[in-house]
Amino acid sequence: MNAYIVHLAYELKDTPFKVSVVDPGWTKTDFNRHNGPGKVEDAAAIVVKHTTIGQDGPTRKFFSQDIETTGQENPW
Repeated sequence: MNAYIVHLAYELKDTPFKVSVVDPGWTKTDFNRHNGPGKVEDAAAIVVKHTTIGQDGPTRKFFSQDIETTGQENPW
């Protein structure tokens, strides 16, 4: 997956598209019988934040709700 994201971002480098991975974290949903500690609202917030990124935003990155840094970026 990581290699594909990097490759796809490179292929689209001259377009307005940004390609990154966004992991909403272990979220309390029907999929895991509501065992996740995260709220759906918080998971949605990180997805929306990184899918509505501007032209000057990052690309080829991995963001996760579970990473406890300000930017929530994994240095993969």
